[in-house]
Amino acid sequence: MPVPAVPPLWSSLLALAVVGLWASAAAADPRLDEVVYSPYVEAHTLELEARGAHQNGGSLRGSTTTVTEAEYGLNDRLSLALVVTHEKEGSEASRLTSVGVEAIAYLGRIPGIGVDAGLYLEYGAGQHGEANKGEAKLLLAKTDGRFQGLLNLIAERPFNAPRGEGYAAYGYAASATWRTVGRLRLGVEAFGDLGDDHGILARRQGAYLGPQVKWEGRPKGSPVSIVVDAGWLAAVGPSRQEGRTQTRLSVELERHF
Repeated sequence: MPVPAVPPLWSSLLALAVVGLWASAAAADPRLDEVVYSPYVEAHTLELEARGAHQNGGSLRGSTTTVTEAEYGLNDRLSLALVVTHEKEGSEASRLTSVGVEAIAYLGRIPGIGVDAGLYLEYGAGQHGEANKGEAKLLLAKTDGRFQGLLNLIAERPFNAPRGEGYAAYGYAASATWRTVGRLRLGVEAFGDLGDDHGILARRQGAYLGPQVKWEGRPKGSPVSIVVDAGWLAAVGPSRQEGRTQTRLSVELERHF
């Protein structure tokens, strides 16, 4: 089966992400709570998702983040969701760290280049001493035959952090997948940092990069679709100080009303 060529635009976008991999000596945020979002919204669809990421090896070995979401598409332009995050650091017990709301708005297609764009906004109320935070993402998607490329550009800022720590951090999440057999997609994904208010790409940043497997199906006679997304990521650059690898798994149930 021939593999479609990656569109030139996405060659550039993925090259930019790779530059981000190599672009600070400071250790990177492992971004265990992140996932690669698409800009698309499914009207009148309820989505229940549970996802987890685990840090293997390094100074943060054993750290785990679990996120549960309940999302509903109000129409084909806007969805709203409730997001709950639990975190476990090393050998410590898991604890609730954030309860938030998120919105995804589909903005439309960028003329001339065939890229779909969306906007993600989230407000998280910190729990058990964690700071409240706001997060914004520009969501970009390009589909060409069996190929789909997704790129999220991320900005995150705490609202009530201790003095000297209330600055914004910037990062990215990206994936490139191909539909192979049936509804099975194979590809690669990457999560990394681009810097903060003290400097964008000013120092070499770390990242996690590795293979991704995604499958979607519906049991016969059931109105509910199941989406399973799994990945194994290797640390690159300064991130190797935090952990050698990350394992990720997401399970999502969808129902259209």
